[in-house]
Amino acid sequence: ASCTCSMEAVVSTQSTGLDSWAGATHRIQFVSSGEDMAMQGGVLKHHFDTQGTPVMIGGGVLAHTILGVKYDDITGDTQFLILDPHYTGKEELAPILKEGWCGWKGPNFWDKRAHYNMCMPQRPSLEGPEG
Repeated sequence: ASCTCSMEAVVSTQSTGLDSWAGATHRIQFVSSGEDMAMQGGVLKHHFDTQGTPVMIGGGVLAHTILGVKYDDITGDTQFLILDPHYTGKEELAPILKEGWCGWKGPNFWDKRAHYNMCMPQRPSLEGPEG
């Protein structure tokens, strides 16, 4: 069977599944091009500082997971800790790291012609509805 769904639909389905299956809310951040991903360092840093949850990202190309970010507040330089979910080999760390299935990637990792949607799961509030 072939899939004719768009990557937007995949990310949307993933985020809807988070809501219904895990009771988790999420925030979607649209990025108009891979070139603009370099400017998302501050957004991602804030997300990891406040939520600490992995970010699912997809768009006009393959989906990935962002596990962390290195962001320089002064220069704006950004590095992304990427996990590629398409790995199908053995569960051995050495080849996963050596072959680049998980590792730090620079802004040139993102396809400049593609757009991206980042699904950022939000941790539940422990305060309850009364605040």
